[in-house]
Amino acid sequence: MGSPLLTQSATSRVVLKLEQPAAWPAALQTYLGTHHELFLGWETGTSGVPAALYDKAICGLMDALQPYAIRGWHCTRLTDSEIDEIQRNGMQLPNAAMLTRRIESLVEVGQLASATAQQLIAKNQAADANRANMLSFCFYRPRRAGESGIGRFFRHWGGEALYNSHEDDPVTSRAISCIGTPSVVEAIVPIAFLKSSTGLALNVVRRFLMSRGYRTREPVDHEDRIDRPLPANCIRRVIRFPDPAFISLTGCAGWRSPLGQ
Repeated sequence: MGSPLLTQSATSRVVLKLEQPAAWPAALQTYLGTHHELFLGWETGTSGVPAALYDKAICGLMDALQPYAIRGWHCTRLTDSEIDEIQRNGMQLPNAAMLTRRIESLVEVGQLASATAQQLIAKNQAADANRANMLSFCFYRPRRAGESGIGRFFRHWGGEALYNSHEDDPVTSRAISCIGTPSVVEAIVPIAFLKSSTGLALNVVRRFLMSRGYRTREPVDHEDRIDRPLPANCIRRVIRFPDPAFISLTGCAGWRSPLGQ
């Protein structure tokens, strides 16, 4: 039987609003308050906080965060059938086998030439250790990343693992730029699903300290990856270009290179 933290549905989890520390659950605020001086001393370097003591406090915070979820956005380009699949069955983890199935399904419906499909299957980064079986999310409104941060995700179908190897190829680049629609998947992501919650714990500490008047030079816009499939009950909505919500969420109306379908 699985751990309750892993089987608990997203809809039953308390959603942690990262940008609103004052609204965080009392148990989390108590933990942070108890360790305030330790965290502040480490962040500012003004007191000799032992590394072992700090690490123990961060590990405790990681444990304290496990019951919660955070809202995130995944920027990509999807076909109508892929959007339907996500809405019905959630998001599966991408890997080489999954990419091959997606490519072959496009050949079957006549959206992709067989010869081009073979080129795409033969050349991609979907099996790379830093990509396989992980899904990336930004836990801030995507428009904050700007065109340079998210623009490429919307211009080619197949994800970064595919277009990285083909966007400079005049044949394959054109083929995958004509497939699908720019889309943003908005989801409630259980913190227990993150590949590592260390980065989030550090982010939470900095946000907590900032709420108490401390200023940090470290960025607080958090990005992370999950390493397990995201169930359908975690999917809040899939927003497609040119829906006004998509334009507002991405800020694409102000981009130098207009975003087309």
